[in-house]
Amino acid sequence: MTLNIAICDDTQTDRAEVNRLLNSYAFNRDYDFHIEEFENGRELLTNYTEQHQFQLLLIDIEMPGESGITIADTIRRTIDHDVIIVFVSNYPKYMQDSFKVHPYHFIQKPVTANEITKLMDDILYDIEYNKSLISIIDGYENEYTLNIDDIYYIETVDAKNKELCFYLHDDQIHAKGILTTWTNLLLEHAFHICSRTVLVNLTHIHYINDMEIVLDNGARITVSRKNKKALLDNYRNKIVAIKRGGLRQ
Repeated sequence: MTLNIAICDDTQTDRAEVNRLLNSYAFNRDYDFHIEEFENGRELLTNYTEQHQFQLLLIDIEMPGESGITIADTIRRTIDHDVIIVFVSNYPKYMQDSFKVHPYHFIQKPVTANEITKLMDDILYDIEYNKSLISIIDGYENEYTLNIDDIYYIETVDAKNKELCFYLHDDQIHAKGILTTWTNLLLEHAFHICSRTVLVNLTHIHYINDMEIVLDNGARITVSRKNKKALLDNYRNKIVAIKRGGLRQ
């Protein structure tokens, strides 16, 4: 699994030590961590340009200028609501204040190898248990880590060459693969086949009109007659649970 991680701390030695501990963990557990360092919150915000650019942020709370809590709150509200945030601080008195941005964890400095091991074991277990993140590889061998909920639909664009396209809200990623594989993988996440070449995320359906599905980003998908009844039944049976957040319980 690949994780993109940002370390934000105004102390260079502290950033380097956390970086070292994370890389040591990744090496021992055979994970792939891409780690970037930022010396203050403003630098992090300037370089954090899109949702899911990072899966994990380790942020020092007490920094010059804006505090780590303020920076985390801005990220939650304007850039990436779902990113995992871990606060790191010399002062446990900040723990209570940090709760307002719903951090995953709070670590007191100096950070130890045991703490990083426990933290990453928990994070990676939760990701695997919830199955909320997936990795796909495009035609240029670039790996992308996506939140399943952000996928609107998947389409076969070239069956012979096993080429798929993953459509997001306002972006798309081409990757190698077979639609049947993703149909089986995403079945429990409220995806449904609407034609021989398209797998749609039921949670993003705005409405269904005749033989066409309209998604909440305005995209329109044709549904085959063969699949329409099963799709409608699946949509009606699950939509209440989806809206209540109970589908994966």
